[in-house]
Amino acid sequence: MDKKATISKIKALSLSGDCGGNTLEEVFARCYLAAEKTLGITPFDEQLSAALSLSEGRMVQMQTGEGKTLCAVFAACHEALGGGLVHVLTFNDYLAERDCNWMRPIYDEMGVSVGCITESTPREERKALYRKQVLYITAKEAGFDYLRDFVCFESGETVFPEKLNFAIVDEADSILIDEARIPLVIAGDVAVRESGNTKTIYDKVADFDEDDFAVDEDTRNVYLTDSGADKAEGIFGCNVYAADGTELLAKICACLKARTELAENKDYIVKDGSILLVDEFTGRAAPGRVFPGELQAAVEAKHGLKITSRGRIMGNIALQYFVRLYPKLAGMTGTAEAAREEFEKIYGILTDIIPTRLPCARIDKPLELYYDSAEKRRAIIAAIKEAADIQRPVLVGSESIEESESIAEDLRKLGIKCEVLNAKNNAEEAAIIAKAGKRGAVTISTNMAGRGVDIKLGNTDSADKDFVVGVGGLLVLATSMRESSRITKQLRGRAGRQGDVGESRFFASLDDGIMRKNELRKLAGRHYPSAKVEGALTDKTLLKEAERVQRISEGNTFDERVNLMKYTMIGEKHRNTTFARRCSLLDGSYNSEMWQKNAFDLYEQALKKFPEDELQTLQNCILATLLNEFWSDYLDYTAYLREGIHLTQVAGRNPAEEYNIACEEYYGSAAASIPERMAEKLREVLECDNLADYKIDMPTRTYTYLLNDMGEEFKAKPILMGMFDDYEEEAEKLSDKAVQNIEEEPEKKRFFGKLFGKKK
Repeated sequence: MDKKATISKIKALSLSGDCGGNTLEEVFARCYLAAEKTLGITPFDEQLSAALSLSEGRMVQMQTGEGKTLCAVFAACHEALGGGLVHVLTFNDYLAERDCNWMRPIYDEMGVSVGCITESTPREERKALYRKQVLYITAKEAGFDYLRDFVCFESGETVFPEKLNFAIVDEADSILIDEARIPLVIAGDVAVRESGNTKTIYDKVADFDEDDFAVDEDTRNVYLTDSGADKAEGIFGCNVYAADGTELLAKICACLKARTELAENKDYIVKDGSILLVDEFTGRAAPGRVFPGELQAAVEAKHGLKITSRGRIMGNIALQYFVRLYPKLAGMTGTAEAAREEFEKIYGILTDIIPTRLPCARIDKPLELYYDSAEKRRAIIAAIKEAADIQRPVLVGSESIEESESIAEDLRKLGIKCEVLNAKNNAEEAAIIAKAGKRGAVTISTNMAGRGVDIKLGNTDSADKDFVVGVGGLLVLATSMRESSRITKQLRGRAGRQGDVGESRFFASLDDGIMRKNELRKLAGRHYPSAKVEGALTDKTLLKEAERVQRISEGNTFDERVNLMKYTMIGEKHRNTTFARRCSLLDGSYNSEMWQKNAFDLYEQALKKFPEDELQTLQNCILATLLNEFWSDYLDYTAYLREGIHLTQVAGRNPAEEYNIACEEYYGSAAASIPERMAEKLREVLECDNLADYKIDMPTRTYTYLLNDMGEEFKAKPILMGMFDDYEEEAEKLSDKAVQNIEEEPEKKRFFGKLFGKKK
């Protein structure tokens, strides 16, 4: 597409008014006029260029304040007027409501129906809203509705569209990359298993010391040392490495991790008697999200809270796979370029970089590196005080809730007033961030809090803009190096909106987690300081290697996400098959004939006792229930596989292939058992005098949550990713019998240490 020519034609059509058709240029021209008429906004050429890219199903990079929200309307209207349904998937409920209401006048002028669904939208209203031509909704809530339909038993209860068309993902780097691996889960109170001993185990391992366990720096997984395993076996009176001890071992390691690795006000907060996780990318509380495996109960035990039961998982899907259900996908973000390869490799989306309307006037200072966190803190406080003295607004991006409050306390001791935005008060997030450009404002936030909210110099009404411009504009400070350069760029992008002046400064220290994890000391060699240094470090080689640490971290994270796909693609295939069959039972496009084909004699008896149409309806409903049970069993089995226990017998073969083979075999054998299970149900039906007397075992309550695994879904990642390379030579020498008897001493503890995170 020749964008310049297309944009010229769009503007010409808008001037002439000859744009009554539904070609791309005509629809865009009408949108152009509608924006001017209803909102008083004249779209820029850059916005039209971005909208054209979205219509082509591309990823669009536009800087903060350049008007991404309006661009989505053009693409959405073109798709909707062509007969498609469009979902604009947003970062949070606030943005979904804001953007829907803000852009509604344009949609109304265009004759396009628009709606919004948030977490609080009643279920009974959702079906009608999903029929709207354009729907604003969070990716998470759309995914939950998709899962909820899987546990419905009547077609009238389902809400999610049978056919998806086009999704435009806002803040796409966060949804499609940072949160892509987070599984959305629906659970039911059927067949709930609770051992109830987590608190007891937590108390019994309270005196384990640093000699009894160790921590893998890469994964933060805890594993027992030999002395720890001996102590555990003495306390619990069993071999924790035996096949029947794996659940106990997992709970022990989870309790130790909860006590030593997970920190309150950094990884989670305790509020109203429950654990609220903190999103590592945004710093916000993440209601409804839980730690994986045994870890959630372990954290609850740590704080003496009630151990919650999440019921039995009946369905799950990671955001990465949910968005791929849409045949056409596009996205927009301020930091697409850094993730260009990932967007193309995982989602098949090409990236377009849209230039800013005005040249960027922000000054981005190079990384400031300090010897330790104390030196770094002094420099950060000094920088804030220097800005506050001249009433220059400052936005500080901190790494955790604890750090944000600690910085705020230091500032208050100096008489500097500040607003603290973190997971404890995210309800006011948008209002606080919007005022961050106010004269003299000091705002302490966590990571990317307030994404999608514009920061105007001189406050929301730009009243003091001239003064703020005169003192240098908004100053953005970051208190540590992030795992991803995208987070760095997002923070920088909070200043310098639409050609505004501004400045960004980034601070790091040698003892930052990312520096230790990626072994900066080894990378820098002799350039690494041997004694404490006051003030900023100036060694050019050291600074160069410190910046390389971030690129190493990004590469490792990307490789991990790609590798993990090898272990989940098979599950996506099986889910699509299972969900499709169950949906066809509900919508009437498929009637089960399992009783007729596999239990003919029993079926003939049933026909003599009950009406055929009612019997068929019951058969469909029972099969739908069995498909739920079947899928729950499948999820249980694959969770067991992901724990890595079964891979002890792979003996050097490709673990991804073995995982997929095991899943395929289980799926096939479990599916083959359904006809017999259906026959058993028919025998139960025949015992009833009336069909109404037969009670189907369906959940009386279902609920949704998210697993906070971010790649930790594979708790035994070292096995899945690296163990077989380490053990390949040994594995070739082992006979099948020796592999099966892997529990013998002393090899077993080294092996299971590896399983729970021990490095080579």
